[in-house]
Amino acid sequence: MKTTITIAIPSYNKEKYIKKCLSSILNEKHYIDKIILLDNCSTDKTFEIAKTFEPEIKCIQNDTNLGMVGNWNKCIELCETDWLMIFHADDEMVPDVVSHYRETIQKYPTANLVCANAYSIIEEDESTKSLGKSDPKEFYRAGLEAMGCRGSVCSAVMVKKEAYNKLGYFIDSLSSDVEMWHRISSKYDVAFLNMPTVIYRINASSTGPASLINRDVREIKADWDLLTEKMAGNYPSKESRDAFIKKCIKDAPEAYLTVIKANIRARNYRKVLDALFLIIFTYRGFVPLVSLSSTIIKKQISKLFKQS
Repeated sequence: MKTTITIAIPSYNKEKYIKKCLSSILNEKHYIDKIILLDNCSTDKTFEIAKTFEPEIKCIQNDTNLGMVGNWNKCIELCETDWLMIFHADDEMVPDVVSHYRETIQKYPTANLVCANAYSIIEEDESTKSLGKSDPKEFYRAGLEAMGCRGSVCSAVMVKKEAYNKLGYFIDSLSSDVEMWHRISSKYDVAFLNMPTVIYRINASSTGPASLINRDVREIKADWDLLTEKMAGNYPSKESRDAFIKKCIKDAPEAYLTVIKANIRARNYRKVLDALFLIIFTYRGFVPLVSLSSTIIKKQISKLFKQS
């Protein structure tokens, strides 16, 4: 029996990227059963551009903005195939990859999640293009082994619809995909495709980077604390849950360094100070703080040498 696949593209104000995104997916149309674009009330020309791809791509615009997570969950609701990939509207699919997902699904029939490697690029600067680390294994058993899988960016992940039906949809968090893959991995086998399948674009309008600048540091902490709590609930024992929470606390300073870096670039110095306070007094993260300072100093020295 043939495996059926849907690619769903949630979009909001991505007119700069949407044509390249949809064109890259259509290059794979012979291996895809259904392609849907769900526009979240864009105020630019995203939906207008997307409509030019009909009828190959079914384009739907929501009556109201459902928020990022709400739109992702609508992608699940509208999926009528065996498997679903939620592909971000500013990303680009690498040529000749969907057939490899199909091969992996056939090779590992008990897997309910297939993830893959990805390129990342900042804005349109090709000099920033880098390849993520490959995973050492191709198959992980459900539970602690699968939950330890490196995972991948959302656009490189394909999930069996049955897993969503049984485990529920995305939670309301700006890192809800991280929790979802973790939740699925706790109950189902995971396969990893050791090749890049997507070009993941990091840009100013991306929800993740923008949230580090637009939200209060206390809101960021509340979101990440909720995420930690939800993910801890996926572990089978108190011992494993406690170990996971302990690791999250240990790694927290490194996470908040990303907040500091983003707000230094945006010149939001009050938020920089708030994040510094968290690192030093809540998480006692002096070592990563020193490391960040060293990195900044090195960059400044490098700039001076280039200018001289």
